[in-house]
Amino acid sequence: MTQKLLSFFNLHRHPFTKEINEKELVLFDSFNESVDHVKMLIEMHGIGVLTGKSGSGKSCIIRKIISELNPGLYKPIYICHTSVSLLEFYYHLALSLGIEPTMRKAKMFKEIKERIIQLNGSHKVHPVLFIDEAHQLRNEILVELRLLLNFEIDSFHGMTVLLCGQEHLTMKFGLSALESLANSITMSITAENLKEEETITYIEKRISDSGNSSPIFTKNAYSFIHQTTGGNLRIIGNIASAAMIKAFNLQSHTVEADHVKMVISR
Repeated sequence: MTQKLLSFFNLHRHPFTKEINEKELVLFDSFNESVDHVKMLIEMHGIGVLTGKSGSGKSCIIRKIISELNPGLYKPIYICHTSVSLLEFYYHLALSLGIEPTMRKAKMFKEIKERIIQLNGSHKVHPVLFIDEAHQLRNEILVELRLLLNFEIDSFHGMTVLLCGQEHLTMKFGLSALESLANSITMSITAENLKEEETITYIEKRISDSGNSSPIFTKNAYSFIHQTTGGNLRIIGNIASAAMIKAFNLQSHTVEADHVKMVISR
């Protein structure tokens, strides 16, 4: 957004940017429930799956969790480059664990397991691996991941893993090759879209945190945005932002339902 547009609506920043502090994330009941489930998974040292439609807030849940993990007890590892080979996956994981990666899979496999044991043992720190966009992982990586998590004849949980991806991620676990991993999943979590009242709260909170506590969107505009987006966080932000630009171009200090319709129908 240009500075003129921000000044027009008495804002000091873009209200729908993804560059917001974790403390400013709007905590809805469904969001809180997902966060609590992930925290429980980490306490259990298990393997979990977080799924939801694109833009439903999965990455926000991960950001919230990572920001609240005690660095003296946990080592968060975040991987989002998932359309890679098994060797490349090990390369990224090794780097995240402070290991000098090589081009030999067996060597990295051994060193990664040793590093995880060392963190849990002498350092008393439990690694937590967050794999975003996990639906893009190759099946061979998922198979290898289960082998990587086998410690002390499968009697010790050395690393918590959260596989985060779109809804069809769970379809992978029906494959016979992934049966062992599927049977090891201790928690499945779904990121839900917002209800209509939550959509309104979300937009109002973003506007308020950006400097304007007065209503900018009309009730009809809110309703139309929710109906169009189905409560999807990312789409809500995109449409609300575009509708504000349309209202600004028409020199309207209020975003009406017609502005939203113009944006959607273009």
